[in-house]
Amino acid sequence: MSVEFVYLDSSSIVKRYVGERGSEVADTVYERAEAGTLRCAFSIWNVGEVFGVFDKYASRGLLSKDMLKTALLDFLAESIKMVRLGSLEILPMTANSLIESWLLILKYHICGADALQISTSKEAGCDLLLSADEGLVQVARNEGIKAMNLGAEPERALGELERRE
Repeated sequence: MSVEFVYLDSSSIVKRYVGERGSEVADTVYERAEAGTLRCAFSIWNVGEVFGVFDKYASRGLLSKDMLKTALLDFLAESIKMVRLGSLEILPMTANSLIESWLLILKYHICGADALQISTSKEAGCDLLLSADEGLVQVARNEGIKAMNLGAEPERALGELERRE
């Protein structure tokens, strides 16, 4: 059985810790990674973005202070555990991925964060990029990356993950 390599953008990571459409896909990725049947990755950039999304949810009243604290601690603890297991790679922002992201910004008129997700995923050689951002998914596909929207099409994303088992 080959181990697959899945890139998680910030929106897909958040779904692991906040129940939303597509959370079951994020849960499946994490469960398979913990079991050793796939590896996953995200950029160090995502850590700050995930904190920002959790904070935004709390400031809008969508997460209580206790829920915010739990989400942050769970994210950090699970990330540390999975890095130690070898099932998660937290990827650096390299000069190559930054330069490639700048070119993607100009080519597709996307934000820097989305461009960085795509360039980092490509540089790492991930087999699949998961995101809930349809624009990011479309640009990734245009760049030859297999990408799926776990928020819009969770059943399809789950099917893709199951075919990889």
